[in-house]
Amino acid sequence: MSAITETLDRVFDRLLLLPPQPALPAPPAEETTDEAELDDAPPATPGERAFSISLFISATRCTLQYVLLPIVLPLIGLTTDISLPLVILLDLLAITMLVRSLRYFWQTRHPRRFDMLPLSLVILFIIFFSLGFDIWQLIT
Repeated sequence: MSAITETLDRVFDRLLLLPPQPALPAPPAEETTDEAELDDAPPATPGERAFSISLFISATRCTLQYVLLPIVLPLIGLTTDISLPLVILLDLLAITMLVRSLRYFWQTRHPRRFDMLPLSLVILFIIFFSLGFDIWQLIT
């Protein structure tokens, strides 16, 4: 493992409130890669499943917030005061699942943890922005 990877692991261990992990020995370098090995996808880990669930919750939240609640419900004559609290609840659930999956990736030192990080951070930023806006709307 490189020094940059170890430093990033320590930083994200602190951010995700994980206990410090002992340094792992470097795996032996493989000289050849068999094409059949590249085609075999490993089974989904609990972190990958949690990540997928959090993306699904985010997509559901967006569909509810931007399509169903403002367009479809008024068209059929239904408007309720529960739409904003429902969206806030879905925001909080998506944040929880996303942070849970990131914690799992870092706790197990998943080999693809750095692949998931940029997408997770962008989604977290969007959800936090949406959550802040929804709370502001609820207060005013």
